[in-house]
Amino acid sequence: MSLARAFGTALNITATSLDSQATLVNNYTEAEANLKELKDLCCTILHKVDRIVFNFPHAGFIFRENTDYMIELHKKLVRGFLRNARDMLKTNGEIHKRAYPFSKWNIEELGSENGLRLVGETEFYRWQYRGYMNKRGSGAKCNETFPVGLASTFKFADVSAV
Repeated sequence: MSLARAFGTALNITATSLDSQATLVNNYTEAEANLKELKDLCCTILHKVDRIVFNFPHAGFIFRENTDYMIELHKKLVRGFLRNARDMLKTNGEIHKRAYPFSKWNIEELGSENGLRLVGETEFYRWQYRGYMNKRGSGAKCNETFPVGLASTFKFADVSAV
């Protein structure tokens, strides 16, 4: 949404969701209005699809974030994502994470393990993306936001394409 608003059009943007449209509207209070705005901006909208950009990956709430066990679970999640995303990657994909304990995920190394090369890292500021709202994603608090804190956009490219 924030990119579509920034550009004034979503003609070249495809918005995807893993959930069905009905599930989105049922679970997220602003989903229906957001879908209408995207449609009005000429966005292609696909439901029940998972694609390349993975903002704020999270393996769940089993233990505290800074435990070795949780760090390994998060690394396993990101590693699997990168492995699968590489085959779909044309130029670059993005992952947003930084700061302890996320810095312990060694995201550059996880990309390298999957044939990807880090081509850039920029600081991520939510205020730069008007309308951007992160959500918890599942459970009773799925419609609530969470603190973003220090975050970066990591840009990866297939090593054979660079």
